This record gives sequence, structure tokens and C-alpha cells, in this order.
Amino acid sequence: MKRALVVLGHSEHAGMLRAAKLLADAAPRHGWQLDFVLAAPHPLVAASGLPAERIAYLPALRGWRRWSARVTLPATVLRLARHARAADLLYACTLSSFPYCLLAGRLARRPQVTHVYSSYEDGAPYRKHLLARARHVVAPSADSLALAERALGGFRAGTRAHVVYNGMDVAEIARTADGPAPAGLGPDGLPRIGMVGNLDPRKNPTLLLEAAARVQRTFGRLRVVLVGAFRDAAYETRVRAAIASLGLNHAVTTTGFLRNPFPAVRTLDVLVHPARRDPFPLALLEGMALARPIVATAVGGIPEMIADGESGVLVPPDDADALATALEALLGDPARCRRLGAAAHDRLTTRFSLERFAAGMFDAFDQAVADGRC
Repeated sequence: MKRALVVLGHSEHAGMLRAAKLLADAAPRHGWQLDFVLAAPHPLVAASGLPAERIAYLPALRGWRRWSARVTLPATVLRLARHARAADLLYACTLSSFPYCLLAGRLARRPQVTHVYSSYEDGAPYRKHLLARARHVVAPSADSLALAERALGGFRAGTRAHVVYNGMDVAEIARTADGPAPAGLGPDGLPRIGMVGNLDPRKNPTLLLEAAARVQRTFGRLRVVLVGAFRDAAYETRVRAAIASLGLNHAVTTTGFLRNPFPAVRTLDVLVHPARRDPFPLALLEGMALARPIVATAVGGIPEMIADGESGVLVPPDDADALATALEALLGDPARCRRLGAAAHDRLTTRFSLERFAAGMFDAFDQAVADGRC
């Protein structure tokens, strides 16, 4: 049984923790065991179900370019290297974790795999996190990989780069979605639209709100459900001001973080993903698993996930009118909603299964170990 040390500097990143748990559960079937080094304990870590006995914490494991972090960088790298000597490779599951893995891997003489979930147009963030020195790169979409390669002016000679689409445990999501819906989200006969994710400018909930105001004028009343939590108090203040100014106070429900969001997602007539950029959102895969009709912005890897007009509807980013038009068309055509939801579910099970995700990831791990370069 080979061992990978998974390094994550963002203990509050619910999506990454869910992906790590999926990978940890699948690992034994592929001859691997995953151990974890996280920045700090967090309620989301416990909620994720990751095995507590295989988690270590390094508080300095983030913001490596800050002055305070640079002071502790040598000690942090040495501690990570000691953990790495008991493993066969280090897996940086976000770009910001890679500098630590690179340095600790060199000390421990262990290969590193880095997952490029980011989708920056500018090369500076990739250079800042030393991606040009990576020998083994995994990206969640062809778009993400092409962005990184273009921004860097190409990867170094001999770098192995893989596109591994995220996958979902469809049966598990269906099972957990059978639980009771959160308070206030029971059936009420009104059209219901919503989004899932961190409520921040990148996920762009204000675009959904602007579109919802127009949809409300068409349909009279509706429900808008924001499944997720605000991470920035100032941004939350701006969003709540927008809700009031758009006349949506009575229509909008914000759930905060939900350990099990799937009963809430199942109540949606249409799942919306209004992001400005997103490499390959797990929230959409989860919606596909529940056969929700989807309207999403055509950014990042989303066009690789959804065939426009066949398994969902794609609209331009930051275009509230286009989003409202798509929502009105779907809410007025329940039969089309059912067809799109069923097609999304079929596309997930054939292209984005958990087993294909796990096989791709552990194949990348196996290649890194066989290659042996640090």
C-alpha cells in the first residue's frame, strides 16, 4: 500500500475537503492510503468526515510569501519533510500548498503532485506559487490546464500534465439528499431558484439576485436560495443591501454553511451557477447527481461539464439579462426542465463518475512515484 501526504492550507475550503474525502475513500481500491496535513482545525474538517487519526496540523501552512510566514518557513518545511519521509509522495491539492510541498519534497526526496484548481488569466499567481518548477501537474479541466500553461509560457521540459475531471458518488448524494430540507425550505408552490457555494465575488451571487428581480416581475413571486456562507463581512453587507434595493427581502433565503446541502439543492427548480471564473465546480456535479436543471455562466471548465442546450443552459458571465431570460424560459417549461435534469444526470454518470476521477488521480500518483524525480 503506497501512501500520499495530502497538503491543504485552507482548512475552511468546503469543496476541497469534500474532494479530499472522496479521494480518501477510493484510495484503498487503487493501492493507496492518504494522510493529511492541514493548516488548522476547523469545523468544516470535522464535518467533511476525513479520518481524524490521519490528520496533522501545521499552523504556518499558508501565505508563505508573507513576512511572518517567511520567518517560520524553514521550520514549517522541516516539519512537513519529516511527515513526507513516511509517505511515497506529497500531493498539493491547491496551488498555494505547492511551495511547501516542493521544498519539503526536495528535503525528503519525495516526488510532488500539484493540483491546479485555479483559473487565472495572469501568469503572476502561477509564478508566485512556483508552478513552473512542478514536474507533475493535475488540472480539473482542459481550460484550467491551458490557462496555466499559457500564463507560464509553457511547462518545463519533462513535466507530466494530466486533466482529471472531478467525479461524484451519485448513490451517496442521492441517499443524503433524502434527509429533511432545512427550516423554511419546505414546498410552498412558488418557483425556486438558487446557487451553492461560497458567497463571494468570484461565485457572484449578486448576478443571480439581479436576474431574480426580473424573474420576479414575470412570475409574480419566487424563492431564491443561497446555499452557502459569506466569508467576508463587508461583501455580505453589500449583498444584503442589493437584496433590499432589488425588492427581494421576502424572497431570499441564505442558509449559511450546511453540512449536508443536498436536501436544499433537491428543492430547487433550477440550480444556477453565476460565477465569474470557476475551473470545474463541484456544486454543479452535485446538482447533476440530483438531476437538477442547470443554468451556468460559460466560464472556466463549465462548458466541458455541460453541453449547452442538451444537459443545461450556458449564458455569458456578468449578463443579468441573459441569465434572467434563461431562467424564465426554464421556469415556464417544466417538461424541458425534466429533460435537462435527466440529461445532466446521464452526463455525470458516463463522464464524471467517482471511479474515473479516482483512477485518473491515482494514475498520476503512480506515474510520479515511478518517475522518481523530486
